[in-house]
Amino acid sequence: MIPAAIRYSMLLAVTCAAWQPSKAIAAEEDTQFWLGANATGEVADRTTVTLDTTQRWRADRAGGDQHTARITVEREVHEDARLGGGLGVFETEGGLTEIRVHQQAVFTPGRFELRSRLEERFFDGADQVELRLRQRVHYIHPVAKGWRAMVGGEWLGLLQSRRNGEGFSTDQWRAQTSLTHRAAENLDVGVIYWLVVSPRGDRPDRINHIPQAVVTYRF
Repeated sequence: MIPAAIRYSMLLAVTCAAWQPSKAIAAEEDTQFWLGANATGEVADRTTVTLDTTQRWRADRAGGDQHTARITVEREVHEDARLGGGLGVFETEGGLTEIRVHQQAVFTPGRFELRSRLEERFFDGADQVELRLRQRVHYIHPVAKGWRAMVGGEWLGLLQSRRNGEGFSTDQWRAQTSLTHRAAENLDVGVIYWLVVSPRGDRPDRINHIPQAVVTYRF
């Protein structure tokens, strides 16, 4: 069962990588690697705190290496619904800092997870705060005892750019697939593949291929 699950996840990754918009033939592509660690647990009745951090190794043309740290607090308002928000710090090689505040609603009907997130992004030297809306859909399916696979997609749209005079636009499209193993009662380990497409108007799209390893501790 496990080899079949791994083949299934790889097939999804290859399928996502093979699909590209018509302009992608001339697109600017690169490969990154992300390493993530999460800690999540209930701190009060129906209230959960999640801490997540990543180290992102990226090419210079993608902005250079980046380290992120974020905290999210969520409150269960229904058996299939959570509301929450949080704060993150994104430090990029070269000294660029982004402070990011977010609010979100998460719905979990059956094996689907639907998330709507609004972000307020504060950048060094920006004309104004950037507002970004993120709409994500995940489908999660058990594939063997202690193993689960996920496939999903996300649209990221700029409601307000950090630069004056720029209107609404699509920031990114993301496709994602993952395979996660419950290594212990309170520990998950997983591998993720991201395909990120960033439209750039008249210029070729930017495409990022991102394998990621992640560890999640539940307290």
